[in-house]
Amino acid sequence: MSTVFSSRATLLRGASRQPGLVLMSRQPFTGIRNRLIQVASLLMLLLGFLPALYAQDASRSLAYWEKELARQTDSARKAEVLLFMAKDMEASDPNGALSYAQQALDLGEKLKSSKVIGLASLQLSKLHTGLGNKAKARRFRKRSEEALRSVDLTAELKQLETQKSQAEETAQANAEAVANSQQVVNQLSTEVGQKQEMLVQQDKQLTQSNQAIRRQGKLIGQKDQLIGRKDQLIGQKDSMLTTRELQLRFQQDQIKILEQEKALKAAEAEQVRTVRNALLVGAGLLLALALLLWRLIANKQRANRELAQKNAQLDLARQRSDELLLNILPGELVDELKVKGITRTRHHDEVTIMFTDFRDFTKISEQLSPVDLVQEIDYCFRHFDYIIGKYPSLEKIKTVGDAYLCAGGLPTAHPNHAYEMVAAALEIRDFIGELEKQRAREGKVGFQIRIGIHTGPVIAGVVGATKFAYDIWGDTVNTASRLESASEPGQVNISGATYERVHHQFYCRHRGEIATKNKAEMSMYFVDSQRNALMSTVDDQSENYYESYDRALS
Repeated sequence: MSTVFSSRATLLRGASRQPGLVLMSRQPFTGIRNRLIQVASLLMLLLGFLPALYAQDASRSLAYWEKELARQTDSARKAEVLLFMAKDMEASDPNGALSYAQQALDLGEKLKSSKVIGLASLQLSKLHTGLGNKAKARRFRKRSEEALRSVDLTAELKQLETQKSQAEETAQANAEAVANSQQVVNQLSTEVGQKQEMLVQQDKQLTQSNQAIRRQGKLIGQKDQLIGRKDQLIGQKDSMLTTRELQLRFQQDQIKILEQEKALKAAEAEQVRTVRNALLVGAGLLLALALLLWRLIANKQRANRELAQKNAQLDLARQRSDELLLNILPGELVDELKVKGITRTRHHDEVTIMFTDFRDFTKISEQLSPVDLVQEIDYCFRHFDYIIGKYPSLEKIKTVGDAYLCAGGLPTAHPNHAYEMVAAALEIRDFIGELEKQRAREGKVGFQIRIGIHTGPVIAGVVGATKFAYDIWGDTVNTASRLESASEPGQVNISGATYERVHHQFYCRHRGEIATKNKAEMSMYFVDSQRNALMSTVDDQSENYYESYDRALS
């Protein structure tokens, strides 16, 4: 669900190059407006359809969206959630939906997002239409048309349709699983009903058996009375009966009594067996129901774990993408690119530019193999990157061959950009000097560096549509290049403009007015060291100085 509005820069740029959009821009204004309304309406329909699908899960209730809204820190994501809530409540609570849609519109205006403003205005127009506020509905509809003209919704529409299909497939699979489970439960319920009917019949049989036993008890009582009377008769007829006859009659009576007791015990045993069988059947049914519920809960937990793993993978991929962009562009431009899809070109009134290159690079490259040459350049530029990264106002721009270009005071202005640039240049100069000595001790060829620095206005922006490149333009860049060409090996050559900003912090030597290519004579200065602390250049400590950069980079 979090990917509904995550088209970002790549989708917007890809959509802007589609031929269908170029043809649409040539149609009359009315056709464009109708097209925008149709696409935006279909997008709002899909936005309403997705929460409806997810609402089949109890966790996707209005309370869930309120918690999701409170959890979000990103304003763009909050606007998305507010639009979901407004769309989900437009039938049940139009006034509440108006409040959520208005909040989404306020966030869109704060973010200056045409897409959010257009969708929020379209939702407000639909709600006011349902409430009978036709004037407000027309006003918000006109505003949505104006905002959505600059937004390409085709790519996001395709993505929403894909998500809709996936959500429908998931809902259909869940519905089939629920139907199968319901069928099993119905079968078990039928079996339980049948067993309950058997228990009722057995209870009736037990009741009849108890009634028969009570009747037999009455008969036994009557028999006892008859026996008493019989005893009286026997006593009266003792004289007439022989001892053998009395014994035979007594044995016959005992046999009848034993048969009756045996029948009673058999009835009691049958009753106990029936009750035991009923209890076993009930316990079996309860166990089957418990196993079925456990299976359903286990499947739900497994699905939740898989969903959490996929979300973690998406977060990791998004983090890696952000890290790659930060390695290419400044952080402020990355944020602007992710929100708006493009970055605007900016004019900076005061920026300090530094150019470096290696003396006799062509001759040195002929003495080294291509692999060794590239490794040596990479080693040097990695140290340059480390030094530049220590100063908050400096930003590496690019490398061209053996030339290294960086700027201070952009994309965000900084009061100490000139000082930090000169300080970084002195560190680079001293590092290359120590590296040259180290290579000499190893019997290898070392580089000698020339550095030029100038301060002035520049134009900065992102170049390219597929492979981003942050670059700078202007006479200040050309002047810094000329200062580098006019410098000497192992020296930091600065212009008069830069000197005016740093001469209180560094020891500088005036070189005089020096002519440069295609420019008038310029006042130039060599920077020796900082005034507050001399740079450590003692030969005995050069190896430790050289190794300190290696430890920092590692």
